[in-house]
Amino acid sequence: MSMGLALALLAMTTFAVALLLVPLILRRRAAASRDAYNLAVYRDQLTEIERDVGRGVLDPADAEAAKGEIARRILALAPARAAEAASRAPLAVATLAVMLLPIAAWALYWDLGSPGVPDEPHAARAAAAHLDAAAAMKQLDAHLAAHPDDLKGWLLLARTDLDVGRYDKAVEAYRRAAELSGQKPEIVGDWAEAQVLAAGGTVTPASQQAFKTALADPDSAPRSRYYLALADLQAGDPKKALQEWVDLEAESPADAAWLPMLRERIAVTAKSAGIDPESLKTSAGAPRKPSPDAN
Repeated sequence: MSMGLALALLAMTTFAVALLLVPLILRRRAAASRDAYNLAVYRDQLTEIERDVGRGVLDPADAEAAKGEIARRILALAPARAAEAASRAPLAVATLAVMLLPIAAWALYWDLGSPGVPDEPHAARAAAAHLDAAAAMKQLDAHLAAHPDDLKGWLLLARTDLDVGRYDKAVEAYRRAAELSGQKPEIVGDWAEAQVLAAGGTVTPASQQAFKTALADPDSAPRSRYYLALADLQAGDPKKALQEWVDLEAESPADAAWLPMLRERIAVTAKSAGIDPESLKTSAGAPRKPSPDAN
């Protein structure tokens, strides 16, 4: 077997098993999405507080109190995030095993299948066998260039880019995935969120349109509603944003994980606008339900 053919088969085998990681990645993202969403909104709250202080609409002392409360909420996520980190260890092991499986097989072939070939130093063999993330991404890029209709491949690329902070690239990959999926709402919602991250937290007109499409997915609709209300706030209409958030609060299950952070967002925004949070009502005129920890 020629070296060129062997390397070609190695690349094809490696990519094939890499695609097996997609279900593992999807499962981890589904389990982590709720805490990640909460954390993202908490960070957004902190940014908005700084902006309000800079504009002079929020007293520094009140801002510090608000930031302290948000920090407490973030710390409350620590146990869940620690559990998530622990769950990543098996995923990392599985990922490493899957990615190294073809490499190990081919390394064994070269060591045992070609006894007449002089042995190489261990360090050289290890360097040749190491497939880093950049090389894997290049393989995935090459695969998608040859197979542009591979939805799972685009999703894998988008989520990988998102995880490593390449938001612009994630936006493009999610756009392709959304098109290939026939504008599936949950994928469009991920695309919209990637656009917000790429824009530094700004809910752009394009992402607003995408979030409106994503409202059709019941599981991610609360995320879309939150960001659409945030767009109103960023457009200078805090009252409209508050109304949408209060309605979302009223329609959310009592045990919804996002309720504490949503209530904090309502409180901070209302105070910045000079509105008593307790005076807010739903669009139907119903008073807000008291939070479980209210005295």
